[in-house]
Amino acid sequence: MGVASGALFMQPLKQVRRLSSSAMPKVKPTPPPAPALLARLHEPMLALHAALETDALWKAAQALLRAAVPAHRVTLFLGHLGMGEARVVLTDPPIARSAEWYEARGKANPFTPFIDANRGRKFYRFEEVLPPRREWLKSDFYQGFAKEEGWDKGVSFLFWAQREVTAMFSLYRSPKEKAFTAEEEAALYWLYPYIGTAITRVQKLHTERQARRSLEEFNKHLPVGLVLVAWNLKAEFANHEGQRQCLLWNYGPAEARALNPRDSFAVPAPVLVACEGLKAAVQARNPKTLTLLPGDVESVSHPMLPGLRAQVSVHNNPGSALARPRFLVVLDTRPGSVAAGGLAGAVGEAAAGSPGGGGEWGGVADGVVGVVCFGALWGMAPR
Repeated sequence: MGVASGALFMQPLKQVRRLSSSAMPKVKPTPPPAPALLARLHEPMLALHAALETDALWKAAQALLRAAVPAHRVTLFLGHLGMGEARVVLTDPPIARSAEWYEARGKANPFTPFIDANRGRKFYRFEEVLPPRREWLKSDFYQGFAKEEGWDKGVSFLFWAQREVTAMFSLYRSPKEKAFTAEEEAALYWLYPYIGTAITRVQKLHTERQARRSLEEFNKHLPVGLVLVAWNLKAEFANHEGQRQCLLWNYGPAEARALNPRDSFAVPAPVLVACEGLKAAVQARNPKTLTLLPGDVESVSHPMLPGLRAQVSVHNNPGSALARPRFLVVLDTRPGSVAAGGLAGAVGEAAAGSPGGGGEWGGVADGVVGVVCFGALWGMAPR
């Protein structure tokens, strides 16, 4: 069935109602489900607790909901902006339709104005929104969308941040299936906080990742060389300038001219030695004080090119002792030195043969502000 014409949605299904608190359905939190049901929920619940990405969250939530109650269709809605439509809609069975079809469905959706008129409400049954059954089965939305999707009844659970929807999941049943019973709704209500906790965790990880990438992009082309070395002494990050500085450290001005900074990148050995020394100093301390590490700094100069300098410091997130410290390396070249001239030549020639000039993640601005930005960036990034 193709996308229905706009005229199909001209007539509203039903006047939107704002329900008073006394009119809202009473689904009281219940004790844990019966042992047989708990046994079915065990494996998907463990997967839900472990989910860190959207796909894993969806797979676990779907398995958990289907283990709790039978349903023709299960859908998870994520990524709302304000009270707008979800940007991520995960549904099973899948619906392979065009973007235009989904757009038309979103505009005709009778539940959107109902949710907007009843902000903060965590649960509703479709029958509270839809017209009487005879009228509903003849309605434009049912004939144009719900019928093809195979449902005529269902329930939805919503998650809120103040007065804005943050996520929602819905379960649908076909005309051949019975409506959800009070016991089934209670089981879903029991699962509600567990699913909400998992959604919040994934949302926070995505939010922090977006913030990190924004700062990385901001710092990418700034002129101070930056390298972040992990606790295991493996490089986690190097901006464009950091890659170029390391190239000069490792190969010298003459050989560096013919090399690509990104492809030939390696943390210089003297810098890694400084990191090892700081690591040993950290491990020798009282573990209870490690969340308040003093600003230990090691200054390193190139043994043969004195103009090349590096400053290595311990970076630790004071808000958490769960993440291992890292080592922040700031590299620069003393103006007027032989190394400075060699770096300029290497940079020019390498950039000419390398689209984008190399660059892995982001970098840092100037001495102080850049280090602060980069430190804040990695202090909040989950690892």
